[in-house]
Amino acid sequence: MLARGTELTQQALLLVLTLSLPALIAAAAVGVVVGLFSATTQINDSALSHTPKLAAVALVLALLGGAGASTLVRYTRGLYTAIPHLVRAR
Repeated sequence: MLARGTELTQQALLLVLTLSLPALIAAAAVGVVVGLFSATTQINDSALSHTPKLAAVALVLALLGGAGASTLVRYTRGLYTAIPHLVRAR
């Protein structure tokens, strides 16, 4: 019983990592490019650093959001069907 709960928790954490990784990579890559641009042009505007990152994350979520949502729904359905097996009858 405890092993199954641990397995479900591990799957949930892996799912969170898998779903958030593309957006984090996009934000980090755009941040590096914008940082290099800011360093070479010596433009230090806060909107310059936040706006491209926001646009990149929004684009990634728009492109990959459907696949991520279907993965999340599939995991949630599996979790709900596993609840009767996880709860002890008293």
